[in-house]
Amino acid sequence: MKFISTMLVALMAILTGCSKEKNPLDEEQFMKQAYLVGSNKSNNEGLSTIKLAYGKSADEEQLSYISVATGGSKNIDRNITATLADAGNASIIRYNFLYRFNGDIKYQMLASSLYRIPEKNVQIKSGDTYGTVPFYIKTAGLHCDSLYAVTVKIASLSDPGYISIRQVDTVLMVSFALTNDYSGNYQAQGKYYKLLNAGPLDTTSIALPRTLKAVNYQTIRFSHLSAGETVATANESGVKVRIADDNSLTITPWGSLVITAGGGTYKPATKVFELWYNYTVSGVTYQFKGKFTRSQA
Repeated sequence: MKFISTMLVALMAILTGCSKEKNPLDEEQFMKQAYLVGSNKSNNEGLSTIKLAYGKSADEEQLSYISVATGGSKNIDRNITATLADAGNASIIRYNFLYRFNGDIKYQMLASSLYRIPEKNVQIKSGDTYGTVPFYIKTAGLHCDSLYAVTVKIASLSDPGYISIRQVDTVLMVSFALTNDYSGNYQAQGKYYKLLNAGPLDTTSIALPRTLKAVNYQTIRFSHLSAGETVATANESGVKVRIADDNSLTITPWGSLVITAGGGTYKPATKVFELWYNYTVSGVTYQFKGKFTRSQA
């Protein structure tokens, strides 16, 4: 019995000693780093595109956010402040060189008067994985076919001995997809027909998708005979529709398509455009009459 008791005491001593050893998973397994969310070059060269609505007035600002995250196997155990700074246009030049070709519209730096980041210090609280600051952009005067970008980097951290700035993918390049209340994908239904002296073969019925592109706060654009909406199709056959406060429509050409008259109504409850317009091709006047119904998201 004395022998068994001695063995039990020895076993307890061994177990007690083992319990005092540290679990390696309790320690940080990787480098603890801070980085801008979306700045990964393997994901579109650090380009992040955000949807923004067109402002009604020149001074109206749209709100977005910039986020700083922390990496590592464990969350931070103290508050960290990351200070942001402008990153210049080097990443924009690089992106244009790599991905934009002859004839393509190039990205350009958004004028500093059109955006602001009033708080440059991003607070990441102990136990959290990221922090955000607001980012304000004036969109009313931006051209719908231009490509604008803002670049941001992390300039410093409040505790560089504890966490470092990631040394790769350091610049976030933010661009914008501009929208309004009317832009998006629609299903077009209607007829094209010769306005005068029409014969039995002079009418064409359509049921096709249409993309309506935001031009400003209350104007959209679509391509007359194309389901897609590009700069090229807009210049050839673009139709511009302005929606008045009473939901009446003013229809004019965007590019070289000759539109002589047009009108209609927008029905906000059902998100339907009922419209018509007259256009001339090779001296012959035609009319389109139909409706565009908003596609379900």
